[in-house]
Amino acid sequence: MLKLGTKTVICCSVLSVWVVPLPGLSQQTVQPAAEQTVSPDVQKELAPQPDLGERNIESLSPEAQKVLRERLMKQSNRVMPPVPAEVKKAAVTAMMSMSPMSMRDYFNFMTMKMKAAEGISFDDVIEAMDLKANDVNFKKTAHSKIWKDIASITGVPTTRVEVLHYCDAIVGRRMLDFSPEFSVFIPCRISVYEDANGEIWIMTLDWDVSWLSQSWQPGSQIGEQLQQDAVRIRDAMTQIMEAGAKGEW
Repeated sequence: MLKLGTKTVICCSVLSVWVVPLPGLSQQTVQPAAEQTVSPDVQKELAPQPDLGERNIESLSPEAQKVLRERLMKQSNRVMPPVPAEVKKAAVTAMMSMSPMSMRDYFNFMTMKMKAAEGISFDDVIEAMDLKANDVNFKKTAHSKIWKDIASITGVPTTRVEVLHYCDAIVGRRMLDFSPEFSVFIPCRISVYEDANGEIWIMTLDWDVSWLSQSWQPGSQIGEQLQQDAVRIRDAMTQIMEAGAKGEW
């Protein structure tokens, strides 16, 4: 156990590190005043209207913006104060000094991966994943062909590595309500990587919420709906990756 001033206590084990905020770093939950009576015009503005396309809060009237922000204050958590750099450094130093795992081991630990079957091409993997994403109601939001930037900047031929971005917008919104910091992890990303041997690997961040059942911290306990959403997202990501690995369409 390591105590850093009065800011935080860090407890280390072989595989993990817990940062327990003390007063001053804990998230403050805002309790807004009761919502006032909403006029029919504002109710109409705030009602779901898919035909109006992509609307953000600034497209609303000032009155409607105020009402919506009050609702968001009630249903979503605030952004937590940043963790000081010296606290992060101390945590990582303590963790690495006590763990037999290297940094590469940790990256590997956090990754779910599959190898594409023999005979499945890079393009076959991507096409199969895109088709499966449609089947599981995921929207493809971006496709980053990083290898092209590497090749153009270095001037040296390179193996392919591409990152596909998929999203379930409703679940994404719920996750952001629970933790605004989760925005760094969305949309869901799957990388397709050709290694030096020409084998193709499919990888994503492994966020298995079943691990939370071992956690005692109140901030780790998510609602039943969000748990179901998280399980469904992980299952859908697995299906997308399996389709790519097998070249199924």
